[in-house]
Amino acid sequence: MLRAVRDRVRGLPALQRLCSLAALLLVAAAAHTAARGDGAPWPGLLLAGVAIALLTGAPTHRWPLPTIWLVVTLLAAAGGPTAGTGALVAALVGGVVALAAAVAADVALARRARRPDRRPQRRPERHP
Repeated sequence: MLRAVRDRVRGLPALQRLCSLAALLLVAAAAHTAARGDGAPWPGLLLAGVAIALLTGAPTHRWPLPTIWLVVTLLAAAGGPTAGTGALVAALVGGVVALAAAVAADVALARRARRPDRRPQRRPERHP
């Protein structure tokens, strides 16, 4: 079922771009809310953004979501009062760990895609 949804979204490039932007905006809103300490809705925003990105297959790379999290967290911290030092450090460390995991996953997928197929080729059977 999820594969069918992902295939339909990828068949419509405008819808795929819209889903990518929606996922990025939801993650940005979650990061801003978490850094400012404006309540507890940030986990729901983050979950919604990641779910949209994963279920629709919108981003072709995984690194933009944690990157936007880090950038918005830093901007929120520079722009005024934050939730607290501990919460800010936790948000930044979580963002760095997520970014490192996303980059590693993207690199692994790129290496796998570039690697030649090393399976032995089956020779056609000869019948006398």
